[in-house]
Amino acid sequence: MFKLKKWVAIATMISVLGMAGCTPAAQDGGTPPAGSAAGSNGASSSAGVATGADEFPALDVLDLNEYRERADLMSFFSGTPNLNATKADGSKYKIAFSHYDEADESVAYSCRVAKEMAEKYGFEMVIFDAQQDPQKQRDHIAQAVTQKCDAVVVYPLDAISVSGAMKAAKDAGLVVICTGQTVDDTSAYDVYTGPNDTLSGQMAASAMIEIMPDGGKVGIIQGYPGSAPQIHRDEGFLGVMQSHPEYEILDRQTANWSTADAMNVMESYLSRYPDLDAVFCHFDLATLAAIQAAQAAGRADDIIFVSVDGTQGALDAIATGGPFKMTAMQDFKTMVEMQFAAALAILNGDGDMLEKETYINLVCIEQDNAKNFEAGWG
Repeated sequence: MFKLKKWVAIATMISVLGMAGCTPAAQDGGTPPAGSAAGSNGASSSAGVATGADEFPALDVLDLNEYRERADLMSFFSGTPNLNATKADGSKYKIAFSHYDEADESVAYSCRVAKEMAEKYGFEMVIFDAQQDPQKQRDHIAQAVTQKCDAVVVYPLDAISVSGAMKAAKDAGLVVICTGQTVDDTSAYDVYTGPNDTLSGQMAASAMIEIMPDGGKVGIIQGYPGSAPQIHRDEGFLGVMQSHPEYEILDRQTANWSTADAMNVMESYLSRYPDLDAVFCHFDLATLAAIQAAQAAGRADDIIFVSVDGTQGALDAIATGGPFKMTAMQDFKTMVEMQFAAALAILNGDGDMLEKETYINLVCIEQDNAKNFEAGWG
């Protein structure tokens, strides 16, 4: 039903990568801190600890009707930007794209969209693949300077390891666009354009409340502990739920961005919590694995699942009307288009039309609209 062979293959790949301390960031929702190794199951928190009144800023339930369509690219600009790729001397702008690993399906898809943007607007493109190596990514960003690129779009491996190289490129006169996740030094880039992970968790909580308005008992399967997506997806989800005591957070455990760990966590929840009503997963592959565990236990019809990512497998599963009810889809097509539009706008003097942090709206995928979208990956 959920292309089991494909998910098993992906789970095996992710488990191997996890043992090496690096997991495909966008495919599984985020990147572990550089140099750290993923554990097997992680720690859990009780409901009282998980939803302490002061742990997260209070967030409102969203009107999800505002998130059921892709955002228009031009809506992120305060005016009509100049996106000309030709300089005054007739030469073309040269833009580098430094990403962390094209072996990741979402990055490979992003590269395809980037090439389409280069062809559409006519700028010269250089693509650098760091292959999960922070030193390679630092070197690639430095090469963007020596190769006289006008701008560099950086999808950082993590929030810390490449910010110095980004700042050096910016100081050398390049326009620096950060995407995917922010880095610790906000002066290292001109504009961040990418997903808002807090919003994704807030959307998942809002969907759960819409689906089961009378409340229920909830488990959370997290991404890698301490990674920015894990922190902010919890912040969004629990920021809503802590104001709704009718929802009891039974437990939250890490799956380390690993489908194998996600299945182990779900099996634990099924054993320990016979009254479990719903599960929020930080990434779609965890959701698909958790549903398999629930099916094996004969409980898939009793539990609803909401998630974050927007893989094609998730869209297909949601379209069937089964236990997978909703995912907050990261719109990679719009994100990549925006990265290069932002670079061109700044190069042409229209950077004031953009916010420093330009978040690309996620799309609320439910059964009614799941067939209207193609993820392009997963």
